[in-house]
Amino acid sequence: MALHAEQFFTQQLDLTDGTVIGDIYYATPRPDTPLRLRIGFSRTIRADEYDGLRLQILHAEQGSVLDTVILAFADHDTFRSRDTAIDRHPGYDGYAKLRDWHQRDEPPWQGAATTKLRRAIEQYTCLWFPQPPAVPRPDKAASQRTLSGHPPAPEPNGFWLVDPDFRARLQSATHLLLDIVADCLNDDFRLIQALDGARYHAAELLGIPNEFGVLAEAEAAAEIVGLGTGSPFAPAVTRALVLLDQRPLDDQERAVTAALRRRATTASTRRTPIPAPAPTAPASTRTR
Repeated sequence: MALHAEQFFTQQLDLTDGTVIGDIYYATPRPDTPLRLRIGFSRTIRADEYDGLRLQILHAEQGSVLDTVILAFADHDTFRSRDTAIDRHPGYDGYAKLRDWHQRDEPPWQGAATTKLRRAIEQYTCLWFPQPPAVPRPDKAASQRTLSGHPPAPEPNGFWLVDPDFRARLQSATHLLLDIVADCLNDDFRLIQALDGARYHAAELLGIPNEFGVLAEAEAAAEIVGLGTGSPFAPAVTRALVLLDQRPLDDQERAVTAALRRRATTASTRRTPIPAPAPTAPASTRTR
């Protein structure tokens, strides 16, 4: 199919409990009722152009449509990263639209972020088919809340690298981690000791899921050693970090303060909110 509908529903949206016929997804969330769920693409006034998904509840015995709702791509940031990359804004032709105008190998929805769409589909399904959802995510969230005392940090919308909001949160988390490291150095921690371990508490300390804490650690380390414009996993970052960790604490504090100032300047240029102000430069003398 030109739309690659089966791939979109079963892989991109991870809807695996139903059947795809043509460009339509059909499911029976509760076999003990005559209600059926149908999901298709919502057409615009143009041929082969779509602006969202159309969800419908069918009555199998009466052959009628009981309810219809449209999940607009624009409302769920489905193509926000794509449109931002090509400088396409609301009101522009093609904004938040899916077009199937040409035959090609790759799906026309390539690069779509569907986390919010999937969540909306789950909410709509639970409304008409009330039952505990057969997915592990609610249990995982509950366990995280129980262990930490805080709700889990929001997940990115789709692939994190193409979610601009999540990338902004990651930048803010890195700045906050630098501020935490500065406080730890004032308490006589060594640099690597202060950096190590933040990934285990990223949700509580940095506001990002714990699995992304290692990225904040790597970005912070690269910024501290002055190599923040390259890959944080480059061998040069490791060598510079180890050498700096062997220097006096005064030198380490100055490096972290300089990193905070660079980060603040970059964030100000991007108009990204900074979670905490940069600490003042440490005193030139220390008492051990």
